[in-house]
Amino acid sequence: MLNDLLRNAIYYAEAFAKRPLFAIVPGATVLVVALAAILLLPRTYQSEALLMVEPTPASSNLLPETVMSEQLQFIEQRVLAREKLLALANEFDLFPGARTEMSTTMLADLVRQHININTVAAEPSARHAATSAMRVAFRSDSAERTAAVTSRLVEMIIEENRRLRIQRATEATRFLELEAKTLAERIAQREAEWRDFVAANADAMPARVTGLESELHEREREASTQAATLAALTQEIQLSEVELRTAMQSSEPVAQARHQLSQLEAEHNSKSVIYSAEHPEMRSLNQRIESLRQRIALGITTPAQRPDLPPELTMITERIAIGKRRQETLQTEHAETISRITELRDILARAPAVQAQVDAFERDRAGIWRASDDTNGKLAAARSSERLEIADSNSQVQIIEQPEVPLYPASPNRKRLFLLALAAAFGAGIGGVYLGDSLQRTIRGSFDLRNALAGSTLVMIPDWQPQNERRKLVDVALDWLAGVRHPKTQANA
Repeated sequence: MLNDLLRNAIYYAEAFAKRPLFAIVPGATVLVVALAAILLLPRTYQSEALLMVEPTPASSNLLPETVMSEQLQFIEQRVLAREKLLALANEFDLFPGARTEMSTTMLADLVRQHININTVAAEPSARHAATSAMRVAFRSDSAERTAAVTSRLVEMIIEENRRLRIQRATEATRFLELEAKTLAERIAQREAEWRDFVAANADAMPARVTGLESELHEREREASTQAATLAALTQEIQLSEVELRTAMQSSEPVAQARHQLSQLEAEHNSKSVIYSAEHPEMRSLNQRIESLRQRIALGITTPAQRPDLPPELTMITERIAIGKRRQETLQTEHAETISRITELRDILARAPAVQAQVDAFERDRAGIWRASDDTNGKLAAARSSERLEIADSNSQVQIIEQPEVPLYPASPNRKRLFLLALAAAFGAGIGGVYLGDSLQRTIRGSFDLRNALAGSTLVMIPDWQPQNERRKLVDVALDWLAGVRHPKTQANA
């Protein structure tokens, strides 16, 4: 196969030597056209800037953190918004010929295609913060305009980053203000509930349980003492009343009244046989009998109202009266003591439930106050952060590489295109030689003669070499490479 390739190469080299125009004309044409196209291609300049974006440390502990990559993507989307791109095109007069032929959306897409923003978000570690890099590039046909647009894009990124940080700080402040207000309302509500609870359960508060238990024991001892005293006093009064009754029954006025009563009752019985009950004498007897009965009863039951009692009976009567007054007082005091004991037992029965509610109130109130203090501290930090963000414009964005006016176009790469043009011209020359040779109708070699004779022999020609002819060194080298061997003549021998 190598011999065939060498043979073909030698053949087409001889064909090029015979017909050089078949290679020169197409190769030169392709080369000229390629060079003209390369020279006519518009030059595109590119200006780049490198930014270093640092996270905002002030509000990182106030709200849930935003991933740095998401923050940079949000900034990129805001910068590449249609309205901002149209404003950028109007400011720098970008693509003036395409404005009348394109819609605003297509013009914004065209501007967006010439902008390249690459972001690299670094993850935070124990030693380094989550600093991220952002490379901004713009391509245009004017070097000065490219640098100016790139600088404007950098300003837009810094402005959007500042607006985003201020917005986040403002949102954090508003959120924490709402949380602080909600917690303050909860504290006021819980304090009102606590006051109502204390007012409703003031007697059963835990601080009074010990005093209530001591009071209950004292009241129980007092009630038992009062009950014993009241029983003794009642017994004493009963004995005094028995003694007084016995003495009154044996006294002279009562005995005379009883004697008169018996006489009147005997007279009444004798006259009742003769007279009717409506007779005046019978009525008079009845009235006198009733009066005597009342006098007897009055003399026995209310001896103190009688001025004619003996001194010893008067003393008994006074002792009974004093004893009854004391008995009423002791009964009232005993009833009050029993009522207080019942009340104290009810209060102490409610004390465990009140204690549990007080503990729950204290835990809830402590949690709310702790959350309120934490929220107020975060709110103060958020307000400070908001003021710092408003006062500081670009502390979180550092321009590592400023956009510069490019000295050389970024595209097209003319050296590379020149090499490609030369390769295309060489390929066109080879194609011209091959095409020109293929279009020939003459016998070009043994392969054409073999096809023309279809296997028949035309004439035998011996391999003859003139004795005095010396072959060229190039022919000998080519024959050797092709594997052709010539027999030696006698002279050579």
